[in-house]
Amino acid sequence: MFAGFRSVVAFFTTFAFLGGASSGCFNTYSVSQEEFAKLQVADEVPLAVSTSKGQPVLVDKDTNIFVRSVGGRRYPVTPFNFKMTSSQLVASDRDTLLALGEISDYEVDLFSQTQTIVLISVGVAAVAGLIVVTAITAGSKSFNEN
Repeated sequence: MFAGFRSVVAFFTTFAFLGGASSGCFNTYSVSQEEFAKLQVADEVPLAVSTSKGQPVLVDKDTNIFVRSVGGRRYPVTPFNFKMTSSQLVASDRDTLLALGEISDYEVDLFSQTQTIVLISVGVAAVAGLIVVTAITAGSKSFNEN
């Protein structure tokens, strides 16, 4: 029974890991309201904006950008398809209307290939190790035992 339980645990561990790894890893960069406002419309895509630490990040039409409310909720915004006025942010394709006073942070998420590759490699190694340990400790099975 113990070997069977171990197989079930291995299966669900693998399933959970692959589910998490399929979404990949992202680095989140905080930008100022002024830099975020540049992402309303673009003459050229990708467009570089500066983070709060002064790093340039490139934003294209597929980049994930967000605003975070004072309460901590994260709202997705489509790059180059929203409007910021002096008092509000309107993202009509996402049915979002927020007062600028309700927004605490402006964020850009960039996909990290390195972190994703490391995560997948560690997961594959862990699953392979679990399979090897299961095979070594399983022993032989026979139906003709008296």
